[in-house]
Amino acid sequence: MKPLNHYLFLLTLAILFSCNQEIKNEFYLPAEWESQTGVIVGGLDDNASFEMIVQLSKETQVYCTVIDSLKDTYRNKLTNAGANLDSIQLIPSSTDFSYADRDGIIFMKNRNGQKQIIKFEWNCYGWYFEPDYKNTLEPDKKKRKLYTGLYINTFKYPVISSSMVNEGGAIETNGKGTILQVESVNMHRNPGMTKDAQEAELKKVLNAKKIIWLKKGAAEDPFGWGTLITKNYFGVGVKGHLDQFCRFVNENTILISFPDSIEAEQDPVKKITLERMKVNYEILKNATDQDGNPFIIIKMPVPDVDYMTFALDTANKNDEIKFLSQQILAEQKNFSIGDTVHFVPSSSYLNFLITNKTVFEAKYWTEGKSETSKAKDEKVKQILKQYFPDKNIYQINTAETNHNGGGLHCWSMQVPE
Repeated sequence: MKPLNHYLFLLTLAILFSCNQEIKNEFYLPAEWESQTGVIVGGLDDNASFEMIVQLSKETQVYCTVIDSLKDTYRNKLTNAGANLDSIQLIPSSTDFSYADRDGIIFMKNRNGQKQIIKFEWNCYGWYFEPDYKNTLEPDKKKRKLYTGLYINTFKYPVISSSMVNEGGAIETNGKGTILQVESVNMHRNPGMTKDAQEAELKKVLNAKKIIWLKKGAAEDPFGWGTLITKNYFGVGVKGHLDQFCRFVNENTILISFPDSIEAEQDPVKKITLERMKVNYEILKNATDQDGNPFIIIKMPVPDVDYMTFALDTANKNDEIKFLSQQILAEQKNFSIGDTVHFVPSSSYLNFLITNKTVFEAKYWTEGKSETSKAKDEKVKQILKQYFPDKNIYQINTAETNHNGGGLHCWSMQVPE
């Protein structure tokens, strides 16, 4: 080889090596179907979350925060349920902070196996803006700091902080640099930050290559507790997290909740959701990924659920009816004691968790319910099986969890390998 050619050859090799090292060192937000070393799960007192913890302990490491004085109580409960205690790390806590575990910290990784933690700012889903919340603002911030500190101390990865408010349930990624966000959620959490500024921050902190903005989330996920959705329908939620209505199942396939027209005609809440999803569907249909490729979009059914119907009564012996009545009457001057209202749970088939061996999915059919509900549960199971043929699809009844404003995905966070 001539000296000049030899020099050019070595230079090319050096450039290729440098580029390869740069790619390996680059941190990114992993897709949920990538290999995991464990899963954080909260809500040990929630039946659905507890069942998921028991099953997860048989396949991977599980991390749960518990009030220190209750550790033995939960150990006994888990043992009696058949959990593998060797795979469960109960992290002692001095705080009863119990917001969705996914909304605490976010893990990133690179191709060299290094990890880091992203800690976005927090304003309790925007409740800090509410005048009635001011008295609990500082105590809540303190609990939040203790809570995130537990996981930061447990995993001991470098921490990157951002002044932007964001939550894990409000972020969806294909693992290749494309990230979904919901405009109504992000602008509510960051009223003083433009969308362009948020995009710049997401690209800097999460190393995102492409941001796709959807407009609004499902109507079943409103902002607050006992919030008016429409007419005399009220609900509980965080204003439209992505994990309630839109999920990646591989790098170019997206599932989206989509009520059918008959459901929308019969149910005013589903009607709103359908109209919102039509808008989101068009956005996704006309969008491309980080490399300019279009997406495959699959419409998913919405579950059949029973709304809690009751008459407003601030002296009711049922504590929940009493509480909801107080909330509704304090905020809605057009309602009076005795008016009939419907409380809508934040139900969804898309609030599923993908782990190494299992996809944990919601189910809604129980003995005595319609065959339509049963058929929907099965249809969703088959769709997920199509995209995760090597994983077990484990369905859990999430009625209680949804009623309290969450789902299986909300109360968990995967720890990447």
